[in-house]
Amino acid sequence: MARHRLKMLPLNLIALLNLMVLGIGATSEDASPPSPSPSADIELICHTDNPAECYPKIFQATNEFQIVKPDQDLPIGLHVRLNVQTGQKEAKINNPDEAENPALAGLSVDHSVVVVDQDDQQEQEQIPIYANAPKYSSAGKIKPPSPPSSSSDSSDGSQFLTSLSILKKGLEIDGALDMLSDISHDIYYGLKITEDYETLRALFCLANTDLIFSSTSPQHTIPRARLAALTLASAVQNNPTALQEIEKHWSKLSNEWCPNTSTELGKAIFKLVPPSSFNSRQVDPSLTKARISSITGLLKSDLIRHQFLSTGGMERLLEVLIESESPEWEPAQRKAGLLTLDVFLDADMGATLGEWPRGIQASNEVCAQKDRNPVDKDESSPVSAECWDWYAKNFAARHKKDKVHWSHDLVKKLGEQRKVNNKNDSRQTTKPKSKRVKKGGRGKEEL
Repeated sequence: MARHRLKMLPLNLIALLNLMVLGIGATSEDASPPSPSPSADIELICHTDNPAECYPKIFQATNEFQIVKPDQDLPIGLHVRLNVQTGQKEAKINNPDEAENPALAGLSVDHSVVVVDQDDQQEQEQIPIYANAPKYSSAGKIKPPSPPSSSSDSSDGSQFLTSLSILKKGLEIDGALDMLSDISHDIYYGLKITEDYETLRALFCLANTDLIFSSTSPQHTIPRARLAALTLASAVQNNPTALQEIEKHWSKLSNEWCPNTSTELGKAIFKLVPPSSFNSRQVDPSLTKARISSITGLLKSDLIRHQFLSTGGMERLLEVLIESESPEWEPAQRKAGLLTLDVFLDADMGATLGEWPRGIQASNEVCAQKDRNPVDKDESSPVSAECWDWYAKNFAARHKKDKVHWSHDLVKKLGEQRKVNNKNDSRQTTKPKSKRVKKGGRGKEEL
């Protein structure tokens, strides 16, 4: 694009422009007098050597709408509109005496854009929905990564396949876990991890072995468990297709008995802190945080979430909140609290409302008594579900000076949602009275 000033144009071009102006003015005696020639200081834009195709850099407005060139500058105060049929911007001198379109009332003239309505026929046209059309998938087609540009380049794909093979065979597990944890956040590789049943089984068994609660476990147990949990968490994060693959395997996977476990994998996954009988060694809080992260992704599945609730998963989260007042436990406790909010209590964060909490809570006196005389926390007697709210309030009280601490939001939404859920439950279980129905109705719904 070439930009010129008129005073810098060759004389022959200036003469030609004058002849064109005089010729137009002489075509008719009745024609209005020609507009004055542009000032010599007006900057023109010329894309070709033909002076007839030049136009001012600053748009010259009239009382009629004219097309604004893409590279023209618009003065302030014009009436501007966008023709949606042609896609071109148009402008003219703003006339305050013109009847104002009610739809444009209150808009600034300098910045308003008038949309030219399309034909009624075009407005009525709709995109047809064809029979047997494929189901929409928000993930779209997941493409494999591009191959390396040369044979000498390192390939994540080849390293990935090697790591999968090593992990399933139990050889050089630490190196394989390092590789998988680094690459599992990629949508493609996250999907490949969850598609393979033996890989899933190996990762879940490493992350949830009972050895993490034992004082005699090998030194590599905790680091391996943490990396396995983080790999699972990364694989399903923002990857709904990978989560669907885990759902396909879940029935078989949750019934697996891993080495060094005292229960099925479907229960071991949700056991986050050691029972009191194993308290000779307290679990690493960073490992607990990683395992909660893996659970958070899994609970986006309706299937897994329902199993989590039916096997006392919420009491397991509560155990994390009351496990310790040490500052090193704060990250894991925050993770447990945010899981509760994001999955069950806060609709703005995608929570599924109505599933939890439910049921009547025990009195403060009863909960305080249970806390003073705790029973051993084993598989049959976790922290009482009837005191969930009481424990949550006590936890928030420890942070009362921090007004924006997440625990206060947890207590607030917990109370609100329990009230709503219990009210809805009472409506669903109330039967209309009749002569054939005995009074008394049904008892309290089981937690």
